[in-house]
Amino acid sequence: QWERLWFLILTSSFFLTLVWFYFWWEVHNDYNEINWFLYNRMGYWSDWSIPILVTTAAGFTYITMLLILALCHIAVGQQMNLHWLHKIGLVTTLITTVVTMSSIAQLWDDEWEMVFISLQATAPFLHIGALAAVTALSWLVAGQFARTEKATSQMLMFSAYLAVVVALYLVPLTISSPCIMEKKALGPKPAILGHRGAPMLAPENTLMSFQKAVEQKVYGVQADVVLSYDGVPFLMHDKTLRRTTNVEEVFPERAYEHSSMFNWTDLEKLNAGEWFLQNDPFWTAGSLSRADYLEAANQSVCKLEDMLEVIKDNTSLILNFQDLPAAHPYYSTYINITLETILASGIRQQAV
Repeated sequence: QWERLWFLILTSSFFLTLVWFYFWWEVHNDYNEINWFLYNRMGYWSDWSIPILVTTAAGFTYITMLLILALCHIAVGQQMNLHWLHKIGLVTTLITTVVTMSSIAQLWDDEWEMVFISLQATAPFLHIGALAAVTALSWLVAGQFARTEKATSQMLMFSAYLAVVVALYLVPLTISSPCIMEKKALGPKPAILGHRGAPMLAPENTLMSFQKAVEQKVYGVQADVVLSYDGVPFLMHDKTLRRTTNVEEVFPERAYEHSSMFNWTDLEKLNAGEWFLQNDPFWTAGSLSRADYLEAANQSVCKLEDMLEVIKDNTSLILNFQDLPAAHPYYSTYINITLETILASGIRQQAV
């Protein structure tokens, strides 16, 4: 009875870690979001997606190997006989997975919706894999069926396996995937917005980033606007300059000051591209051409008017205003100054 319980726990852990591994594999486009969340909590930037993904893959591999060994024991008519060290490892992996899944469900619940959307592309292939796995297990089920002496147990085993097979063969009726739809039934291509330009191809909120976004023919772009101490609107997402510039090298004593408390002449001295190549937030820096790599390394803080000149012809714009400190000289007029810059650029008002 205890061996059956441990096998049930092992099987449950396998499917749970499989779902968890699939989750982390599919949300790779949003690893930056979890890094942002941890950055806001911890105060320094690091790519946490790699250790999380490696740990998840290691846990899934460990549970999978235990399950394969357990099935091999069952195939030759032996009990699983799980060692106590593996029992500790199994329970630890199970508890860790449950806790992390619960935490993500609370902190990042909207990401689960993306996982369900991803099934539109992966469901047909996952279905084929599930059919292959269940078919491969048929000989194991047949062996257990032959060794079982009680007719009731045989019927339960046969009924359970048959139910799984029938369910798998009926699953395609519930799949709505572009992979298996007729072209005329496909919906329109979604409009693409460049968040802070094209941050996977260039440092965010830099002129190069918006140039790359325009080259990709995006529908629109989003940018974060701040006003410098002398009244120049520029692009910066964070309250400080630490993450995306070399302010700690150029102005070490002012590294923690609000970005709006710098004059534009000081902001011009900062490099806003080297961090992108060093931190590689989207794992794309290595794919840049030599010319793009050098251009990214030499990016500086971008003026709003320079960005508007790049995107004004045929691209929509979403602007996020960053609140200024009360001590800022333009605290009460920064929105009007920004609007004047937008109107002077010649961009269509309907596009903003």
